Amino acid sequence: MTETLVTKLSKRECFTLSELDTLKTASEKLQKHNVGAMPVLNKQNNEIIGIVSERDLARFVSQDEFNNELSVTKIMTQQIITCNLDTSVTELMEIVTHKKIRHIPIVDGKKILGIVSIGDVVNHIIEQYKEENKQLKDYIKL
Repeated sequence: MTETLVTKLSKRECFTLSELDTLKTASEKLQKHNVGAMPVLNKQNNEIIGIVSERDLARFVSQDEFNNELSVTKIMTQQIITCNLDTSVTELMEIVTHKKIRHIPIVDGKKILGIVSIGDVVNHIIEQYKEENKQLKDYIKL
């Protein structure tokens, strides 16, 4: 049986933030790793407590209370929408479409395993179409 997209992505390095990180640190890490969002983990047991995205930073930077040294907990999304290793690509597409989000942490309980982005889902679907197209062309040649 072939590996699911979520299982494959759970093996990829997942960049995270600590609840002690500042907005400046978050911005620097997002840029350094060229990612659009990072899960926030608590200090005690490294469990996921939130997620910070570029969109969160962009919305908050214009606020009067903005300060680079504020904690990421000030702007993180706490109501996290997650998936697990059993989540299908179809379910991922439904989540990103209906919830209007771009990143879904992959978790086992509250333990972070990885993260899936809308780009990961789109690339997976494109690869599926390419493979189906190739198979159809090969079949026609027979």
